[in-house]
Amino acid sequence: MQNDGILYGRNTYMVEQLLTNFSEIGQYTTYAIIFAGMFIEGEAFLILAGILINGEAIDYMNTILIAFVGVTIHDVGYWYIGKMIHKTGKERFWFINIKKMEKFFIKMKKREGIYIFASKFAWGMNRVTLLSSGYSKTPLKKLLTYSLPAAFIWATTFVSLGYMFADRVHLLKKDVKTFMFGAALFLIIVFTVEYCITKTIKEDVEFPKEN
Repeated sequence: MQNDGILYGRNTYMVEQLLTNFSEIGQYTTYAIIFAGMFIEGEAFLILAGILINGEAIDYMNTILIAFVGVTIHDVGYWYIGKMIHKTGKERFWFINIKKMEKFFIKMKKREGIYIFASKFAWGMNRVTLLSSGYSKTPLKKLLTYSLPAAFIWATTFVSLGYMFADRVHLLKKDVKTFMFGAALFLIIVFTVEYCITKTIKEDVEFPKEN
């Protein structure tokens, strides 16, 4: 029993040490990681950022601002790529078959504003939607009309979810295994909800199936 208590204490210390490590590498570096995360898998980075905010390792408003700027650059970037693809007439971009997707792009155009906003919460659909907007020659002003509010709400929502989750279950006071399991389980739940939204959008626009 005594050994179990010692082990639990060590594991708990490791969680606290994790926050200390983030503080030691500097808040600017941590914010830079969050910024870069907006171009990879933003939800996971924002939820983890919320957990760090709960541990007072970083600031809430600074995190939202940095995430918002990162997401905006990401969105405009993919819109511009879509625009360039249309201009150059390329039939393929990375794994996306543009020729095959043209019919989908046309259907997206009918309710484009809704899709731009909703795709922010749909796993795997946001970049395709942004490419579609650029490819369909959607004006940048129209894109930003929907993408800016979506970016702010999206960033705020996921950072807050991470914060509230850590606070509600006292995640930072758990042992390391419980901490990792709890965070992973929460991410799975979030991605499951996003998958359902993605499926709804794909069915609505008759997203082409992979061969």
